[in-house]
Amino acid sequence: MSSHGAEITVWLVGALVLLGIETFTLAFVAVYVALGAVCAAIAAAFGAGFGIQVIVFIGVAVLSLLLTRRPLRAALGRTPLIQSGAQNIVGRHAIVTVAIPPSPGGRGQVKIGTEFWTASGESDSTLSIEVGTTVEVLALEGVSAIVKPVES
Repeated sequence: MSSHGAEITVWLVGALVLLGIETFTLAFVAVYVALGAVCAAIAAAFGAGFGIQVIVFIGVAVLSLLLTRRPLRAALGRTPLIQSGAQNIVGRHAIVTVAIPPSPGGRGQVKIGTEFWTASGESDSTLSIEVGTTVEVLALEGVSAIVKPVES
């Protein structure tokens, strides 16, 4: 193998190692250095001397990092947030399965869709909410739903 063939191999093996490291760190940095190594291997394939290969390696790694990392991270950071079930229950109707005594501190249970939630009435409520009553979820406090009876 010619000296350029050996250099090409070293650069490509280095790029593969760096890509392997990237899969474990997910820091999104090693991929740029790997890109520089691939470009240095291409320069070696075209017969560039080792000094030129190193310049290509450093130049491509640094420039690609500076020019693309921030916009790519910003684009990846804009993935939509998926609301959990907890965030989706506010405003929904539920059925009381365990009576809710008057607040403050009175706890019962409601069924929202297929889920059961600990529930309490509004803070100024003086009436208990009986089993079978349809209620509306006003808010969440921790893992408890704050509810009020739906007027029929």
